[in-house]
This record gives sequence, structure tokens and C-alpha cells, in this order.
Amino acid sequence: MTHIVMKFGGSSLADTQKIKEVARLIIERKKETKNVVVVVSAMGKTTNQLIEMANEISLLPNKREMDVLLASGEQVSISLLSMALHSLDQESISLTGWQAGIKTYGNSMKQRIKDIDTSRISQEHQRGKIVIVAGFQGYDEDDNISTLGRGGSDTSAVALAVALNCPCEIYTDVDGIYTADPRIVKNAKVISRISYEECMEMASLGAKVIEARAVDLGSRFGIPIKIALNTGQGQGTIIEKGKKDMLEENVINNVSVLDNVVLFNVNNFGKEPRQVLKLFEYFANNDINIDVISQNFNDDISFTSKKEDLEDVKTVISKFTDHKYQYKDDVIKVSVIGNGMRYQSGVAAKVYEVFTNEDVKFYQVSTSEISISYIVDQCNKEKIVTALAKTFDLEKGDHHEY
Repeated sequence: MTHIVMKFGGSSLADTQKIKEVARLIIERKKETKNVVVVVSAMGKTTNQLIEMANEISLLPNKREMDVLLASGEQVSISLLSMALHSLDQESISLTGWQAGIKTYGNSMKQRIKDIDTSRISQEHQRGKIVIVAGFQGYDEDDNISTLGRGGSDTSAVALAVALNCPCEIYTDVDGIYTADPRIVKNAKVISRISYEECMEMASLGAKVIEARAVDLGSRFGIPIKIALNTGQGQGTIIEKGKKDMLEENVINNVSVLDNVVLFNVNNFGKEPRQVLKLFEYFANNDINIDVISQNFNDDISFTSKKEDLEDVKTVISKFTDHKYQYKDDVIKVSVIGNGMRYQSGVAAKVYEVFTNEDVKFYQVSTSEISISYIVDQCNKEKIVTALAKTFDLEKGDHHEY
């Protein structure tokens, strides 16, 4: 193997001691691989702190300037990590997104990667250097600093792996992908290998180990992705093309939770289909992600969005209709996921039984080929996740293998 991309998140770089530990791990990895690219996030909670500062300045901060502000967090990380490597007698260089050739397009704060020119990275590798790249950022067609949205560093890392045609390793503070959140389900198991499809479903439905966009990139270009503990210990989880479907008895392999969800209900709006069409077209054109959508017999339209888009969604609804609307910003989406759902019936009935036994109300339900999702009150998260994990035996047995 001549190239490897290693990615470290904010929790792995939370302070200078952790940065030094990451530097040692990188040097150990380089002994096995000729050329190393490291992608990093901002330290700890830096991004949240920058957002809070911006909101103190303005209720609606200019999004172009937000890109400039938020990109600064990763620049701190790359410079400190490069210094740590130099202190250990390892040649390295830090590169911002634009220096690394990451060209983007789209709307501010939610850009997508268009292309990567790896010539600068190759030049630095020829000089024997480890290249440290700022994740989450790039530059657009007008040479503005751009950012890729929450979790964009994962996308940066996998995109660089695509451009360099090499594996990607994502280091976190957990030792792989679990059958459920181990902070809730104490005996949850690490999944040693998982298909792109299941992992993408898990990521989009709330599993926080890796972003869905990153898994999608890996899937489309056949890039294996490893989720590993940031100490280098343990086997971790390999995400790759499935060699065969999961065993049918493993009907459900994961329970995921998506936090920070808002549930909207617009009264009698379904009677105006053209307005509904315009509303959702506007959401799509402005990169406002709308998720679970339903219409009842009273022609009320209900849908969910991310809490970070709450004010934007309220503004858009008011623009397109004078109908009354309500919203709940204290809900979550709980999902059961598994390839076995394709072949075995009765999953929905089992889940309904759990909700009934636990006396938990749900507001909406949606399905895909390999998942069922429910919108529930946040206060019921621990109770319902624990009950579902127990029902589907996610605390017991061997790791799920192909």
C-alpha cells in the first residue's frame, strides 16, 4: 500500500496532549505506508463555540462570512498537529482546503466537493512529508473559502481517498460501529464488518460515527473505510462492499437515534397542492433537508427537519402560506436497521409491541427496504432504544459477519 488517508475528529484533538498522541499514532502508521494524508476536524467543541459567537453578533449571520469563520477551526488543528510531528522529527506540512486542491460548489455552509487537484499533495509526498489537510473546507468557483456542512471532515477524508485511490481510516473515540449507542445500551456489540448500504442507512438515521455522504462516496468509488479507535487499539469496523447478505437471523443489526429533530404540522395545507409543491421545491433549492413527510385525512401536512434549520423553515412556511402551523423541537427519530428485513416479515409488528409495552407514543413512521423509523419525544430516548435493543438481541451473540 503506497497511500493511506487517516482522519481524526475533534474529540481526538481536544487538547495539546491528545494532539501529541495522535502525532505518535500517525508516525507508527507511516512505518507501514509510504505516503500518509491526515485529515482533521476542529479541536473539541471549537465549531460550536464559533457558531455561538456568530449568533451573539447577529441573529442571521451572513453565510459567506460564516464559511470564513468556521474554516478557521480546522486551520488551528492542522498547524498544531504539524508542529507536534515536527517535534518528533517527522517532516510534515499543513494545507488548508484550497491549498490541498479541494474545489467545491453549491450554497454557503453546505457545499459539495466538485473535484480535487492532488498535485500539491503529491509534491509534498515526494519530499517525504506527511500532509495534514484541513477537513470540512475547500474553495468555490469564485475563490471563496467554502465549508461542507456538519460532518464535512469525513467527506473530505473519503474524497481525498477517492482522488488518491487508497483506503480511508477514520479514527474516533469509539472502537468501531456498534449495534446501538453504547452510552445507552451498555452491552452493545461492535460490528466488525458492514456493507456500505447498511452503514449509509445508519449514518443518515443518526449513527454518529461517520457521515452518510462519506459512506456514499466510498460506495460509489469502492473505497474501503475503516472506523478505528484513536489510540490505534482494537480491530474496529470495516465498511466495504458486501460479499453476501447478512445472515437472515440477524433481522435487525442496529438501532440508531437522530437527535435535534423538529416536527412541523401545517393545518389544512394539503388542500393546496400547488403551494405544497412550491414549498418543498423551495426547501430543495435552498439545501434545507426535509425528512419524514405525511398527510392525514384532515389535509394537514407534517414533516421533519433538522433543528439547525428551524428558523429557516419557519420563515419559508410563513412565506408560502398563511395557514396555522405548529412545531415540536423536542423530538428524535429512532430507527431499526437491518438487511434481514428484506426477507423476514414481522419487524413492524415487533416494534409496535415494544412501543405498546413501554407506553411510548410516536408521531410519524417511515420505512425503507432495510429500516423503519419513528418520531418520538426525546424524553423517551433511553427507554425505547434500550427496549428495542433487547427485543432484537443487539446486546448478545457474536459480531455480525458476512
